[in-house]
Amino acid sequence: MIQHTMDRKAAVDPGIYSKDYFMGDNEGWREYLHGLDTHIHPKFARALQVGRPTADDVVLDIGCGRGELLYYSARAGARALGLDYSGAAIDIARQTIGSLPEGLRSNARAEVGDPCDYDFKEKYSLIFMIETLEHMHDWQLEETFAKAHRILADGGRFIIITPNYYYEKYLSPLKRIVNLPLNLIKLPFRTMKAKYRAAGMRSLLRKTLRVRIDRGELNRAMHVNVTTPAKVRRLLARFDASVRCEDPSGNILSFITKRWWGRDIIAVAKKR
Repeated sequence: MIQHTMDRKAAVDPGIYSKDYFMGDNEGWREYLHGLDTHIHPKFARALQVGRPTADDVVLDIGCGRGELLYYSARAGARALGLDYSGAAIDIARQTIGSLPEGLRSNARAEVGDPCDYDFKEKYSLIFMIETLEHMHDWQLEETFAKAHRILADGGRFIIITPNYYYEKYLSPLKRIVNLPLNLIKLPFRTMKAKYRAAGMRSLLRKTLRVRIDRGELNRAMHVNVTTPAKVRRLLARFDASVRCEDPSGNILSFITKRWWGRDIIAVAKKR
């Protein structure tokens, strides 16, 4: 196990990634509860669209969470390993694997582990790292990306999706300012819908008037490294990589600025 030195920030405490977090806060939990065969969260749909796992693939999902990508990869016939250092995540991921048709369950497995020091036994043709980068400090990312380079098969792909710092810092607040007049117009109708409840009114006013969203102390403790496209490119210096920003919003500001300020950074990397 890698020991943290004085110049290394300690990894985020895995204990804060609880079952309650995965089943009631982490994006995709609603779709998960409604059934993976009929509901899929857009972040996983986009990852699968980019990755396109097939029966010829050996898949690694770094930060597998509940195991959705393990489920969909196994359904496609691929062999898949999910790695997460949260024991709660792996408990759920193993239940996810158990919900696969019996003949496919052996295609996937989930293990508690840290990619920095995990002893990988094979090469992977497809490595996912979906909304995981932002939970890791720089030293962890450097070691993880070096490890990914070693275990990525020739011709394989390393796919990263992570939030864009520029979107969260600049574009999201700007969009809220631009939308403020429309939100004020909508406020009476939202108030009526809330049936004039005091708590509902306070919530509506906060949602309507505030420019920046405070996601809470737990969210800040988890998201220690929301990053930029340039930084992702630097991390992928040993790969041939395509790095771009995407933003599905129809807002005119998102359309104009999505190349730089798009909500998500998406990278596809191959070995040189």
